Amino acid sequence: MRVLAALIASLSLGLISAPVQAQPVNTGHLEAQLVAQDQGAVPGSTITVALSQKIATGWHTYWRNPGDSGAATSIAWTLPPGWSAGEFSWPTPHRLPLGPLVNYGFSDEVILPLRIKVPANAKAGQTYKLTGAASFLVCADICIPEDAVLTLDVPVVAAAPQPDSQWGARIAKALADAPKPAALTATFAGSPETVKLAVAGAPLAGKDFADA
Repeated sequence: MRVLAALIASLSLGLISAPVQAQPVNTGHLEAQLVAQDQGAVPGSTITVALSQKIATGWHTYWRNPGDSGAATSIAWTLPPGWSAGEFSWPTPHRLPLGPLVNYGFSDEVILPLRIKVPANAKAGQTYKLTGAASFLVCADICIPEDAVLTLDVPVVAAAPQPDSQWGARIAKALADAPKPAALTATFAGSPETVKLAVAGAPLAGKDFADA
């Protein structure tokens, strides 16, 4: 009985809880869902959520730079007061050749993580709804714009939450695998006849590109 009472007390304080992930939304050629890395959020912290896409076989969506054609996946947020969202941490895309063109994007499944700041005045024991209006350009032989309004209920807790059992490791891997800044600087100079581009930085030290 004491264990049961302690469990009930913990639940009432918001110490044991998990984000309520709404069912995936089928937009026609993909299923989209908002998911969370952890089982809650501490006031004043930064949490990681992700836009998950399961894309129909033979179709693809686009990277932040879609290439010669296409349009990147985007999301417009409606958040509780004081909450704010950052930009996607984009994974490395696939090349998507189309005749003489080359595009960049994703097939099958992709997770797009991003950081969300939780205000210090968020109250432990309360649950806050995050809403995102996601837009996708989904392409095969043709391209179709598709949209989904997605929600994620985030419980605010008093102690550091545990990773989500389904999505925690997957989101952590997506963040670890995302391309990182290369610490390179680039300059260019142009004339009516030529454009000269110079790239320098530690990652290029000692490399010979004479035959590149």
